[in-house]
Amino acid sequence: MSVENVEKKYMVLTAIGADRPGLVERVASLIHLAGGNLEDSRMAILGGEFALILLFSGQASVVQAVQESHHGLAQELGLTMSLRPTTSQRQKGDFLPYRLRVAGVDRSGIVARVSAVLTSKQVNVAALDSSLSYAPHSGTPLFQLRADLEIPSRLALAGLRASLAALCDEENLDFTLEPGT
Repeated sequence: MSVENVEKKYMVLTAIGADRPGLVERVASLIHLAGGNLEDSRMAILGGEFALILLFSGQASVVQAVQESHHGLAQELGLTMSLRPTTSQRQKGDFLPYRLRVAGVDRSGIVARVSAVLTSKQVNVAALDSSLSYAPHSGTPLFQLRADLEIPSRLALAGLRASLAALCDEENLDFTLEPGT
């Protein structure tokens, strides 16, 4: 048996389209029926749209089978789908995992401004989600951001906290920065 036939390949699949029941099952089945393993995934409904990003693995024949059949499934389900080769895991870096939470009254630009602070300190955002809810009595739009961060171990946490505190004070937001896993 050649090395290529036993070497595991990794692919990222993305899909977006109008939400409806059964989309997760159909995409997961595409990978399963080809003999692949779904290793990691993120799925969400944003507005009326379903969005998915996942990592799957398998031998070269599995990847080829998914590549050959994903266009037909995408067309059948009305999804825009793409595939991209990748590696199993990012190389472990010299960083500390932290979790950031930011909350306050919603206004335009919060994600951009928070991420600018993180970028200025060379902090990598490993995962981020944000949401909007409304205060029960007033209907005031309330924003929440949750992020998993990879903070370079050489970075002074006090400096990052000070930069985030300055931004949040200016924007009238609350934040927490705690060790993650």
